[in-house]
Amino acid sequence: MAITSTQFQSPATQRVGLIPSVYDKIILVGANDTPIMSMIGTSVVKGITHSWITDTLKKPSKNAQLEISSFVGDQKSTKQQNTNATQIFTTDIMVSQTMQEVATYGGKELENEVAKATKVHKLDIEYAILGLGRDTLAKVSVLKSPQVREADKPGEMAGLFYYAAKGETAFKDKNGRKEQGNIIAFGSCDNNKWGVGDCVTLTEDVLHQVLQRVWESGATPKDIFIGAELKKALNKMASRQFSNEKFINSSVVSLDTDFGKVNFRLHRFLSKEYGLEDCLIAGDFSYAKMGLLKPTFLSDVSTDKTAIAKRYYTEGCLEVRNADAFAIGVGLKAD
Repeated sequence: MAITSTQFQSPATQRVGLIPSVYDKIILVGANDTPIMSMIGTSVVKGITHSWITDTLKKPSKNAQLEISSFVGDQKSTKQQNTNATQIFTTDIMVSQTMQEVATYGGKELENEVAKATKVHKLDIEYAILGLGRDTLAKVSVLKSPQVREADKPGEMAGLFYYAAKGETAFKDKNGRKEQGNIIAFGSCDNNKWGVGDCVTLTEDVLHQVLQRVWESGATPKDIFIGAELKKALNKMASRQFSNEKFINSSVVSLDTDFGKVNFRLHRFLSKEYGLEDCLIAGDFSYAKMGLLKPTFLSDVSTDKTAIAKRYYTEGCLEVRNADAFAIGVGLKAD
């Protein structure tokens, strides 16, 4: 039998000996700083424009037929094609030959800079997964469509908010609220931007409205990302279920909801600094992947300078295999 990447036999208890990718290694460094990237896993991308097919089930309806009835067969295809553009991420490291030889606190300077660059590279990818940095206004940036690279323009991938919007380009009145696909605006908003007026307090009822959107699509909401601004509301919910402070102060809090147990996770980018302090992202993150055209690698860079140069390189894009597995509540506050 040929040796494969997954199989093993006694006395082995697991498949070992394979060299992990650099991408897998950097995920383990400061995983709490990039929780979405650390959670969603990877897929393979074959081109600078990446497409995938999603499908949805027909909504249930009354199905009562005569013993002898006609064949209708009026169903139509519900498959949809989604596209994202791959983005190139690089992080450069350069240390002078002298600095590499000089004794410094914390060990060799190059090794220290590589360790720091690892975290920076990861943060840049997480930043793009949320769609940040593409516009000066965060609430505009996160909804921008993918930009396929051109000769004089880098490719920019669309983030999670864009796919949660499900192709809708503006907020519309639905169910007594403003909605853009699976993005639900609880506070005031106009057709193009939320958060232009008062926000609504995050309560169990508001939370359940967001979770219900995922549940109704056939997926199960398992994880919720919030920022520090909304943590006070989470603390109140947790204190009603638990009296022990360790649950409230933990970075991950599991709470019982009408849709099962859900894990709350803090995210540093959902903050005032990044313009997303009023957002709550819920869903089943197994339906999202970081598609890699060129998996992360660290290479030596030739230079004519009296220095040592290295570069982290990753090329890929976010892939959301089922947008209905996610729902985002915006226009929220803690109290």
